[in-house]
Amino acid sequence: MKYTIASVLLAASSAFAAPASTKREATSLQITDFKANVGFDATMHFVLTDSNYPDDTPTDCNLIWTYGHKPDERARCNNGKYHIEFPGGAPDLHQFTLGLKRLESDPIQEQGQVLVDSSVEGSNWVCVDNPSDGIKLHCDYNGTLEMPITLG
Repeated sequence: MKYTIASVLLAASSAFAAPASTKREATSLQITDFKANVGFDATMHFVLTDSNYPDDTPTDCNLIWTYGHKPDERARCNNGKYHIEFPGGAPDLHQFTLGLKRLESDPIQEQGQVLVDSSVEGSNWVCVDNPSDGIKLHCDYNGTLEMPITLG
């Protein structure tokens, strides 16, 4: 009997001493306030939220580049923890693939990409040509864009 009680107490104390799991649960990144312009230069802005890393996000992500060329390959969101990519090459703001990759490997690295296309009927990515003086193209995403991610 004493042996059984001691075994139960030892097992219970081992369970409480085990470290908390660092397993990530979210399978997508959320992108809000997503917009882009082409004027003298091309600009893009969005706010990234990653529920796997609530202490690091939301964070602003901003780009400025020469339209028709690929943005800087070292482009990162403002917190410095997410690399911004365009896997399909230089973005045509009417249709492009946006990619994000978490730079830190602690504890799990994430990466994802999503196609953004204004030509699809009912698309939330809406582009308007020549909306005002000095602006050749303006695009906005209506709502929250979910970017599926893979965990590495």
